[in-house]
Amino acid sequence: MSPNRPIANYLSAAEDLRRNERQWAAYESRGHCVVLAGPGSGKTKVLTTKMARMLAEDVRVPRGIACITFNNQCVKELKKRLGQLGIEEGSRAFIGTVHSFCLREVVIPYAKLAGFDLPDPLKVATPSEREKLFADAVNAVIGNENPQYVRTPFDEFRRTVLDRTSEEWAGNDRYAPLVVKYEQVLKDAGKIDFDGMALAGLALIKAHAWVCKALKSKYPILVVDEYQDLGIPLHQIVMHLCFDGGIRLFAVGDPDQSIYGFTGARPALMNELAYREDVEDVYLRLNYRCGKTIIVASTTALAENRDFESAEDHKGVVQDYQCQQGFSEQVSLAVETIVPEALKRRKNRKLGDIGILYLDQYDGGIIAQAVETAGIEYVRFDQGNPYQRTPIIAWLEDCAGWCAGGWKLGEPKLSTLLQGWVRFNPSLSKESETMACRRDLVRFLFANRLPGARLLDWLNEFAKQDLYARIKSDLTMADEAEALEALHEASKDGKPLAEYTVANFGGQRGSPDRLNLTTIHSAKGLEYDVVVMMGLEQGRIPYYKVSPHQEKEARRLFYVAMTRARHEVHLLWSGWYERKGNRYSNGRSKFVDDVMNQLKDSASEIRRSI
Repeated sequence: MSPNRPIANYLSAAEDLRRNERQWAAYESRGHCVVLAGPGSGKTKVLTTKMARMLAEDVRVPRGIACITFNNQCVKELKKRLGQLGIEEGSRAFIGTVHSFCLREVVIPYAKLAGFDLPDPLKVATPSEREKLFADAVNAVIGNENPQYVRTPFDEFRRTVLDRTSEEWAGNDRYAPLVVKYEQVLKDAGKIDFDGMALAGLALIKAHAWVCKALKSKYPILVVDEYQDLGIPLHQIVMHLCFDGGIRLFAVGDPDQSIYGFTGARPALMNELAYREDVEDVYLRLNYRCGKTIIVASTTALAENRDFESAEDHKGVVQDYQCQQGFSEQVSLAVETIVPEALKRRKNRKLGDIGILYLDQYDGGIIAQAVETAGIEYVRFDQGNPYQRTPIIAWLEDCAGWCAGGWKLGEPKLSTLLQGWVRFNPSLSKESETMACRRDLVRFLFANRLPGARLLDWLNEFAKQDLYARIKSDLTMADEAEALEALHEASKDGKPLAEYTVANFGGQRGSPDRLNLTTIHSAKGLEYDVVVMMGLEQGRIPYYKVSPHQEKEARRLFYVAMTRARHEVHLLWSGWYERKGNRYSNGRSKFVDDVMNQLKDSASEIRRSI
């Protein structure tokens, strides 16, 4: 985005917001504003249009806006939507995760100046390095225990107990010493991990008022998406930057869609923020996605009173199916009956309009095998996927999409790819270096516009242009370099991506001709015409041993899954399941009970009123 060019695209987008009084109120806000946005309420449109307006009207060149969110999937969607409004990531717009914001905008620029005790040079630990160092710490502090079973509660403790002088810290003789040891082995190895980025950023902002002033001078406005998922460190960063440091806040989220409690997310923090007297709160209640029946069913599962309304004329369908033969029967029913019939029910409906949702990658593997056997092309979003979508892999998918024909349509824009590439080369310090970096990418892209080429050959050409070497040479990009290596390995003969073409790789997310397979957690933020939910037994969702707090989160997870659907929700259950060789017969999930009983009662009420 040229810093001197006014952003006009937001004006036409804003006209659509006028039709919704509450969307318009958020757009017209002048101070701190928190938007509580229900499913399908147009929150991303509100956020991106408002950000474009603030960048054009409220922030003078060369200052800009920082936009942060929870995960890379959210970042990619924001970049796409902001790009449509003429905003590209660059000197006036930071668009990234909270971790990347802390690393790029706080730790790297200011840690040395503040005399902060961090490794020098700073290296980001790769996933394999983090796993090994954590195992070393567990062995030293706890002893002979599987690190995988320790990791999740350890991470939650580290992300939520921030005051290391507190009784909660002092009273935990399991995880507090482990945190200290793990951080020490990281430091000894000259590494920092993702949580370390956020914690270091918070520490710098708390300890040094001049860091807040420096950030405010560059980014007088902070935009936060999916606030409910970001947890205590981000909340404290926001409080210091915005309510002590004077940065203006525009935050969007939905506490009802908080499903990452195990990572330290605390949805109550967003409600507390919205209730502040110095914050304008706006509640978006009109759902532009789900039919009326789906809204009733999903709020029943949530077990909370909500005044959501559907903006759609259609009612939508919610139906459950018992498959007495077990999960394999559920898979057969979904693949052989529900999906084909759903394709026929609505004109122009494609495989990409259907999402099959499940609990974990084990279920995903069984479903993927059945889908392959049926000859159905699909995309898969879980830990069983052959490669993980780190920021650079997601960017590389976009490059492949451009090479596969997107260059003809301008989707994605070449300028967007170039801006992203420069972001992945943070060590560039001279304009001549930046121009050479951009030229290398342009040369690669224009020489490899071959949709049918093997992905492996395309990646080899990427390496020959020394593009991979650029990433590998930057110590803060070590995790991304490892992701690139894993993708390259998965593309070799005999490996899962051996048959992939450039077009296959470029169409991995949002392909209209591929069935979507995703865990419920990974489905957050997506939408489909049809949602098929699998494995809905009591003891699986909710898990058989949960606290009241955990059950609330399980309800929110179920709610999120249902509200991905526009027209149809299909709930599949067997009433029994197996775990570690044992069979459990607890019936269907009580969440399904609640939903189907409510719909039955509603139908009876309608019949009585006629």
